[in-house]
Amino acid sequence: MRVRQRLAGEERSRSIVAATLGLFARRGFTGVTSREIARAAGVSEALVFKHFPDKNRLYRAILQAKIEESERSLPLDESLRALDDEGFFLAIALDVMRRVEEDDTFLRLLLRSAMEGHDLAREFRRARIDKVRALIEHRIRERYGRRPQGDVVDPALAARVFTGMISASLLSRHIFNEPVLRRTPIERWARTLVRVFLHGIGGAGGECEAGS
Repeated sequence: MRVRQRLAGEERSRSIVAATLGLFARRGFTGVTSREIARAAGVSEALVFKHFPDKNRLYRAILQAKIEESERSLPLDESLRALDDEGFFLAIALDVMRRVEEDDTFLRLLLRSAMEGHDLAREFRRARIDKVRALIEHRIRERYGRRPQGDVVDPALAARVFTGMISASLLSRHIFNEPVLRRTPIERWARTLVRVFLHGIGGAGGECEAGS
């Protein structure tokens, strides 16, 4: 009985988090009341407070859920590091694009968080995005950093160029409804992005694996 009650409680918490995520994405953190949260989740305000006594705990639950989702979707482990260059960068780009394609609510929430100066965007960056960037930096340093002094690629900047390309294309597709990106399958879109990046980082001589 206790196990069933605990599982039912966890399921109820997840449903409140899911409902609240959409509200915060549309209205911002300060514009949502506990009554609206309860209505969206289909529960009473008392039940919302039972699971999440204050908004900060709800923010933390959203953040933790999205961190865990990202880690399940693309573990930053040896299987990723073992891929060739195109496979490595394509796995990262496709993972983000596919998850946003399925549900762009968290993308919108991160934008609101950043504009409102809320901690959620910064903490998600530290917990997940910075780890992905560090892995990309290491890959670039290892593969493209050993060149004549005048032709050295800055791994930190290059990693941000790559993640920035992904972010900009997601915003164009999901926020600004750019027509070419809207009608392009994400697999084609991701592969094009990766090959453009690798061609640029590989130099004018086309040294990257993507062209081979």
